[in-house]
Amino acid sequence: MGAFTKAGLALAIAAGIAACTPDINTDPVPVSMEWQPLPPRVPSPSGLIINPATHLIDFSLAKVAVPTDCSTQIAAQQASCRLNQWLQTLNGYPTTSPATTPATAPLDPATLTLGTNVVVVTGAGAPVSNVQVGFDAGTDMLTVAPVPAWELSTTIWLAVRGYQNGVLAADGRPVVGSPTMSLLKQETPLDCGATSPEQLDRSCPAYDLLLSQGYPPALAAATVAQLEQARQYYLLSGAFDLVAAAGIPKSEVAVLWGFPTHTNSVAELSPPLLVPQVTAAGQLAVAVHGPVDPATVVPFIVRQQAGTIVLMDLTAVGQGDLVNGLPPITAQLSGGNIVITPAAPLPAGHTIGLFFTNGLKDLTGSPLVASPVSVLLTLQGALVDAAGHSTVSGVADADAAALEVGRQQLAPLFDNTALTGLTGINRGNLVYCFAFPVGVTP
Repeated sequence: MGAFTKAGLALAIAAGIAACTPDINTDPVPVSMEWQPLPPRVPSPSGLIINPATHLIDFSLAKVAVPTDCSTQIAAQQASCRLNQWLQTLNGYPTTSPATTPATAPLDPATLTLGTNVVVVTGAGAPVSNVQVGFDAGTDMLTVAPVPAWELSTTIWLAVRGYQNGVLAADGRPVVGSPTMSLLKQETPLDCGATSPEQLDRSCPAYDLLLSQGYPPALAAATVAQLEQARQYYLLSGAFDLVAAAGIPKSEVAVLWGFPTHTNSVAELSPPLLVPQVTAAGQLAVAVHGPVDPATVVPFIVRQQAGTIVLMDLTAVGQGDLVNGLPPITAQLSGGNIVITPAAPLPAGHTIGLFFTNGLKDLTGSPLVASPVSVLLTLQGALVDAAGHSTVSGVADADAAALEVGRQQLAPLFDNTALTGLTGINRGNLVYCFAFPVGVTP
């Protein structure tokens, strides 16, 4: 399966200005780090859509409505709807989420130097170096992928240096910041201190600018308010100071964005880097990020013991052979891994499914968070359309196509109520879901 490449998943903020004079004008059409709300071309993931009251991801802050009943959506939107519903249960982004930020034209990859032109720091100012910086020419996206994962319960800030000393476009032109980024750098309130939209008038520069661009007064006022909230978020976080200390002064920042990761432990899954490891003894080891209560690591043994760890020979189950399809196993926590040991060697060529339920808890009693790939594999709703394009915003076509194969293979299992009743696993309670053929590296 391909890697889950973009966990930002349509994370847009409803803040931006369609046109404005950039703060470099040496070229009539400068290349910029893009930030526009509609259609969304924004940095992601974004802490701007963490609800300050619930501390959960909240797409409504981006003016994106997530239906409560995804079955009412058209087929092409059901998978995305269900994934967004799941994301809104998290108090931060998945630890395998790559960070992305769009450009208006191709960039020169040789100038995307980590630590110089691309800076990654934590909210405490510590540099983050275990990342891979790249550029996706197909989408004109600069990408920063964790290797293998971000730390739990951590805020990540990323900045790109622009202008004369920074990143260059593929044609050699200097890259500049977007109009939105310029406004977010302002030292004074964009709403000029107005306490209500009615108090705004054309003496307020940001409001006047929007009106001059054809915004209706109500929309202009709402956009100014949203931009000011975003500016305050950057100010209170000390984001510009953090990246300045790391080497990029505010005046040279072309784009800056940040996001928190979730706090709960997670059994990591992000092919090809984070997959079950097969030991020489035929054991399976799954890396867990964060603490786990060892008392909750309980193997399922058919008709003997309900469990949080289920190993299934999907080939045998597909042939109606439940005796061999649910082989006895042991499971234990060892060195940050959940280690599963089958009682007998697994048959070569058979496809094995490995499932963990939310009965797995951390030391505080909180359930493990599902990995995004596991969620995608359990969704009802195709991950690709008839043309082979991804139906999930932020998941690349190739990744969606690879995951769709696995999703279709697992769908009969989740639709078999007798089997799910026997094993205790279902779409709603899984935090880990992966399948692989024996004898082939997962």
